[in-house]
Parts: sequence; structure tokens; C-alpha cells
Amino acid sequence: MKEIKILSLLKAGLVSFALVSTSYSAYNVIQVQQMIKDLDASYAQMYTSIRRFGSYYNNAPSTSLKEGVYGDGKVSVYVHGKEVEVKELAEGIRRLRHRLQVSAPESIWSIAVFQNPNTYAFFDPLRSGYEKAFSQYGENDVLEKIVERENLNHTYQEFYGCNVRMSDSYLEKGTQEELRTIYFPIHNKRSLNALVAVDIQESYIDKYIERYNHKHYTQLTITPKYSLYTKSAFFICSEKDPVHIGVNYLKVLQASLAPSLIMAFLYQFSAGLLRRRTRSIRKDEMTNFFRRDYYEPRLRKMTRFAMLIVDIDHFKEINDTHGHNKGDEIISECAKRILTQIRAEDIAIRWGGDEFFILFNNMTHCQLADKAEIIRKAVAQESIAGLAITLSIGGVFVRDTTFTKAYKKADKALYESKRRGRNRSTMADQ
Repeated sequence: MKEIKILSLLKAGLVSFALVSTSYSAYNVIQVQQMIKDLDASYAQMYTSIRRFGSYYNNAPSTSLKEGVYGDGKVSVYVHGKEVEVKELAEGIRRLRHRLQVSAPESIWSIAVFQNPNTYAFFDPLRSGYEKAFSQYGENDVLEKIVERENLNHTYQEFYGCNVRMSDSYLEKGTQEELRTIYFPIHNKRSLNALVAVDIQESYIDKYIERYNHKHYTQLTITPKYSLYTKSAFFICSEKDPVHIGVNYLKVLQASLAPSLIMAFLYQFSAGLLRRRTRSIRKDEMTNFFRRDYYEPRLRKMTRFAMLIVDIDHFKEINDTHGHNKGDEIISECAKRILTQIRAEDIAIRWGGDEFFILFNNMTHCQLADKAEIIRKAVAQESIAGLAITLSIGGVFVRDTTFTKAYKKADKALYESKRRGRNRSTMADQ
């Protein structure tokens, strides 16, 4: 029995695992496209914040500074010339970083604003190597190279389109940090005044996917290994180097394991409850015989009967003298002994408190009489609960009749067994 239950649980677990993992995989595949849209919207939000810096730049006052580095340790300006009119942009850059951190928390690597011509530049922060590199450029070296490489010459014509550009992923020299840079050229009257460059750590995508997975209970990944499904996408205002978002199949299987086990146990538990419920409707718990109210409608449709009515002798006296618990024990043990003497296809019914019906298939009149004696002796041969218990039995073997008529004949035969002293069986006349 234990082996059957274990096999049943294993089967339910495998089916549950297949259903859960398949459904969860489909859910993740659907979420890939939604995640790409959300990530795109996140970049678009950053672009909006960077564009707004253009208004700040255009309206910022200027101050005269000599060649050198000025700043508060966070935002610094490098002046490349003897004496230059420098826009006061430090506060605007700090505000821009704050806004960008909302969209990309802990992923803003650096912000730079290059003036055209190349007389000064703001850096947030001024990392080691930036100052040296900037000092080696001529007046237009920085802007010309970036503008040409990123195709930024005419972005002012984009209006509300892609007047920003996002670069491919690259490794920054010196720091070896993997970055993408968002460029926003500030034009006035078709003339390039300045270039805003915001470096975003490439790990921002991983962090975004991690947050998305946590929020939506998904198993998405940017790593193609173990991917069940992968979709390539170009982010807004980025024309090269697509990212590949996929579904980590191993994590899908791992995440499916616990729900599958829970489903399997719930199924087993529910199935057990259903079986017990069904059994309680069909079977009497004390005897494991069919219930009268369940089987009686079938009896009334039958026309052939090989039937015994079995009654425990002096049962009322036993209940009155020894109590109902003793009576229940006797009924239960009598039922067990009866079941050992009938076949699997035979039908045992608890008709009343201590009265039972037994229906037989493919049995002659003589065989029915012999079976009645076998059942009687099986109960009488050994005491039950310390008491000598006997049965009175009435039997009937008839064809082409109704249950009511067959019952009356069997009941009359049972009465005859009691009249003759009990502990005996009597067959009704054919």
C-alpha cells in the first residue's frame, strides 16, 4: 500500500512539474517582450532628463576662469586656455545626476559636458586619466571625433525624435569598466555649442533585469547560456550592438520544483479526501459494506436474486447489557468474517443496525445454501469480544421477480431460522 501511494505521489509530482514548468516557461517568454519595453522606457526617461539639461545650459550664467581645474571634488571643470568664459553648470550637473539616479540607481558612471570649441569641460566625477586625456586634445579633437563616430552632426533636425544617441557597449581604458554612453549635442542656430556625455554602466541592464525578476517573479537573463528563449533588441536611439534577453531554463526548472511538489501533495490530499468522501457515500465505515441508501435503488431495478439476509442473534440484549461500544465491535468483526467468505464480485450491504444483505452472482440454489452455512459457521466458531456470537440467516434464490417480493421471501426464511432457535440458516422455497 505504501509503495502504491509513493508511486502515485511520484506520478502526480512528475505531471505537476511538467505543467508548472511549461506554464512558467510560457509566462517568462511573454515577459521577455514586456521587460524590453520597460527597459526601453527607462532609457527614454533618462533621455528626457538629459534633454532638459539643454535648457539649463542655454540659460546658465558665465564666469571668467584661467587655465586649471576647479571643483568641489564631485563636479569639476577643466579649463583649457589662458582665460575662458565658462558657463556655471555644476549645479545643473548635480541635478542631472540626481534625476538619472532615479531612472538608473547606482549605474551612472560619469557625466561630462564638453564645450565647443574645446576650451573647457565639466566632469562628474573627474576620474584619474580624464584630465590627462582632455589636456592632450586640440580645440575640436574631442567633439569632432565623437560627433563623427556617433553621427551627431544633424541631430537638431530630429526634433522630438532621436536627438540623442546611445553608443555600443565598450570597455573604458584604464578602469576597464563596461559602459554605454548617451550623447546629447546642444545646438543653437544649427551650431554645436556643447556635448553632454553620460556614461551608463552596462551592468545597469543586469540590475534592471534582477529588479524585474524580483517584481514579476520571472527568470530572465542577459546571458545566453541555458536560455530557453532569447530575443534580440535594439534600445531606443541605439542602432548597433543589440542586447539579448532570454529565459534561464535551469532557474525556471528550479523555481518550478517547489510549486510542483506542493501541487502534488495538494492533489494527493484532495484526491484522498474525495475518495474518502465518495467512499463514505457508498460504504458504511463500520463494516465496509455498501450503504443501504446507496444500493437500494439498484436492488429495485433487479429481477434476479441470489440473496441472503443475515441478522446477529440477540443483538439488542448485547447492546443493553454490554453497551453500544461492545455492540459496534461485534458488528465490525462479524462484517470482517463475512467478507472473508464472499467473492470480490459479491455485494454486501448493511441494511440496518445488525442486519446485512448479501447478493451473489452466478450462484445456484444449492450453492447459496452452502454459502449461508459457511458464513454462519465462520462467525460462530470463535467468540467475538469475549462473547459467543451467532447469526440467523434467510436466503432466497428467485428469477423474474421484484426486489420487494424477493425480500419478503428472504425475510420469511430469516424469521423461520429465528423461530427454530437461531444460529441457523434457512432457504426460502423456489
